[in-house]
Amino acid sequence: MASQGLNKAGHSVPYAYRSGNSPLHRCPALVKLAGILALSVFSFSSVTGLGIAAAIITGAAIVAGIWPWELLRGSRPLLLLILFIMVLRTFTFDGSGQILGPGLPGISKAGFWGGIQQGLSIAVSFAAGALLFAVTTMRELRLSLGRGRLSLGISLMLGFLPRFFEIWESANLACEARANRRGLRRIIIILPLVIERMMQIAGETAQALEARGLSI
Repeated sequence: MASQGLNKAGHSVPYAYRSGNSPLHRCPALVKLAGILALSVFSFSSVTGLGIAAAIITGAAIVAGIWPWELLRGSRPLLLLILFIMVLRTFTFDGSGQILGPGLPGISKAGFWGGIQQGLSIAVSFAAGALLFAVTTMRELRLSLGRGRLSLGISLMLGFLPRFFEIWESANLACEARANRRGLRRIIIILPLVIERMMQIAGETAQALEARGLSI
């Protein structure tokens, strides 16, 4: 398998580039970007589309020399979002009282299964993004997008994704060094710190662009 993107402590970093010489690594960056976007959209189209997208991403990961489950590394915060979506789609508050009784919130079986499907679609899209950055460097992506304000904006947006996970992993390791508990409590501690740092980076990037006579 291809070498993993590791931080200084030797931990695998989500959305990090993994060096390799597989056909997927050598594929043009723009083709990979278009394919990943198409698979992400396809995964939300239907159950069949979700299954096909998941199968293609799994096969592509194997071709690239990456264990498929490693593409979901760092997706734990998404679990809260998926659970929230499932709750919203499962419980109805129209007073119909299905299962629970009259005047109480109802439970929709269709909403429950729809929530699971939507959650899996989010997970597949996350894995698709992880696969893209695992086999494509940011330099390749920038060169493939060409020049212009739109291309610059897209490349900056893409560049913030691996940066987010890098900062998240650093904050997570800092929490571990301080023996903070895992789970929801740690996420609540880390999230505002990561968001603050990302806003600082965005401001610094904007200033750097202005200094070079560029704007978006």
